[in-house]
Amino acid sequence: QPALLSLFNWGVLVTDREGTALVSLPESMGRQGVNYGEVESIRLAVSEGRAQIGRAVFGKTTGKPVIPMVVPVRDRDGRISGTLIGLTNLAAANFLDDISSNRFGRRGGYLITDPEQRIFIAATDKTRVMQAGPPVGVNPVFDRYLEGYDGSGVARSSRGVVELSSSKRVPSTGWLMQAVLPSEEAFAPIDEVLQRIVVASVAVGLLAAGLVLWWLRHELRPLGEAASMLGQMRDGLIPRQPLPVRRDDETGALAGAFNGLLAAIVAEEARAAEHLFNQRLRAIVSRVPGIVIQYQRYDDGRYALPFASDALREICGLEASAVEHSADDFHALLHADDAEAFFASRDCSAEALEPWHCEFRIRHPEAGVRWLLLDAMPEPDAAGLSWHGFVTDITGLKEIESELRIAAATFETQEGIFITDAEKRIVRVNQAFTAMTGYSVEEAVGQRPSLLRSGLHSADFYRHLHESLAKDGFWQGEIWNRRKNGEIYAEWVTISAVQDTAGRVTNYVAAFSDITEHKKSEEQIHRLAFYDPLTQLPNRRLFYDRLEQAAVASARAGYGCALLFLDMDGFKSLNDRYGHALGDELLVTVAQRLSVCVRESDTVARLGGDEFVVILEHLGDEPAAAAQAEMVAQKIREALVAPYELRGRNGDTHVTFNCSASIGVSLFRGHELSREDIIKRADIAMYEAKAGGRNTIRFYTPACEVAAGLKAAAG
Repeated sequence: QPALLSLFNWGVLVTDREGTALVSLPESMGRQGVNYGEVESIRLAVSEGRAQIGRAVFGKTTGKPVIPMVVPVRDRDGRISGTLIGLTNLAAANFLDDISSNRFGRRGGYLITDPEQRIFIAATDKTRVMQAGPPVGVNPVFDRYLEGYDGSGVARSSRGVVELSSSKRVPSTGWLMQAVLPSEEAFAPIDEVLQRIVVASVAVGLLAAGLVLWWLRHELRPLGEAASMLGQMRDGLIPRQPLPVRRDDETGALAGAFNGLLAAIVAEEARAAEHLFNQRLRAIVSRVPGIVIQYQRYDDGRYALPFASDALREICGLEASAVEHSADDFHALLHADDAEAFFASRDCSAEALEPWHCEFRIRHPEAGVRWLLLDAMPEPDAAGLSWHGFVTDITGLKEIESELRIAAATFETQEGIFITDAEKRIVRVNQAFTAMTGYSVEEAVGQRPSLLRSGLHSADFYRHLHESLAKDGFWQGEIWNRRKNGEIYAEWVTISAVQDTAGRVTNYVAAFSDITEHKKSEEQIHRLAFYDPLTQLPNRRLFYDRLEQAAVASARAGYGCALLFLDMDGFKSLNDRYGHALGDELLVTVAQRLSVCVRESDTVARLGGDEFVVILEHLGDEPAAAAQAEMVAQKIREALVAPYELRGRNGDTHVTFNCSASIGVSLFRGHELSREDIIKRADIAMYEAKAGGRNTIRFYTPACEVAAGLKAAAG
């Protein structure tokens, strides 16, 4: 069935009841005849008679990370006679790639986790596939997910990064589908939200101030008008008009009688003016962000909201008519944990006749839990006690407060962090910055990051860094910096630009970690891999690389090169007579003399034992190249024939030893010869030098190779 192989990238198996592979496709896998009876999913499929999705394991024959999908095979009588197994190789392209290849945000990603084995089945970061998750206790949120919790959380990962994560269990497999996003990326919108809050607050303040000013002018205007009216009436400039009755005497009675004539007209005008005023007031109140309320306590103990602006519908999900005669529907929305504090603060305000200030939660019928802030002033009236004030939705502010607390905790990480303004002056550093660099907060703030420069990087390095920040808003790389005490150290630095809503850069955030010890370890590993531990010369591996580079450079520039093959004459007698310690001392001295005889652009290497090679580059044409190579070889021969004063490791032995070198020279240019042919020709020439009496120099010629072949045939 070709469809089976298209579904499973690692092929299919058919086994008998004991788990022995009867059929394996493709056959090149070599799995036929192998027993897989110990695989739990195969045992369960046979014993329980139902399909199984097995744990991710390393293949028994291929060694690859594999997920088996097993179904029982029944005979005509319905008895289970074996299993059919589809295998998916997690290391190759598979059906999980559609999930794991996606990214969550800019630096986040997805994970599929096997909670029983505590390993990652698939991941956006392919290097984490089949890797173990953090040990128990390192990441509490990850531990909760593995225990069965479906939801989200915030925790520091095993890699030291604070991450927001969500997890959902897949019922068919028991695996966990997880999304992970660094909290640093999640908190980027905070500045934008804060700016919006500030603008909204300023707008509310200006609107409230305008409303209060308008109200004061409206209330004080009648007093001025009355004073002006009395003066004009005294002077006879205006006709008589209704006057306020301030005293119950003849004047008041006269004023009352006068005013009674216009009472009906004034009452009608007053009703019309009040209606118009109420319309205007409600229109203004409807534009206020929040609910304008009158909260009433009646003498019979009943509570109601006789007036509530239209915002009540949006913020609380209630119509004003539902609470006009009873506040029960509003009270029913109170969160169970906040109801007691709400009523206690209300009763305290009523008893002391002090402002009522309260933060509380409600359960909105559609929007869920919302945070509200109530500010009102109590005032006794004929019906009992009335509060007039505002109710504001502060859910967004509460969320921002929480995010700011998390961001503040994130800032104090083990990584050094400093923040600059748009002019690249440091405005804030964390404690890890002080610990790594030695500069205190006072010493760093106001300075530029160049305070830390080591002088090891060129101006082009910093120019490329700033160009990358300007283009991408991000740069990451390795920098050598200097601590306050002058010590040079290596950092791994990540720099991000922070932009406002208009796209202008407002800040730069740099996070760095000290990788000095890591660099030292890399250097030590490199030296062990490419240098001879005794002489500190390049070893055979590095010699091959340098020889290949010399051939490439020669082909490109057209100059000649030469390879010198040296073997020390009589070295074995020194080892046999005095031991390997003096032999090693002589080899170290030979390496030192060789290095002095050549240019910095040339290469001296030790192949092993008493065999050394020298690569000479930048030689002229063939005649000139031969002359230059012979001159250097003669210089080396003369340097190596000088007596060696050997004293042993402890200085308790003094031996003067005479030793010479036989040198074979092979000229080459570009890739006319292979690497092996160049070495072979130099080696043949060296043996010709030995055959010629030692302490001599021989160049390779075709005759040398013929002579070497004859000697080999004779031997």
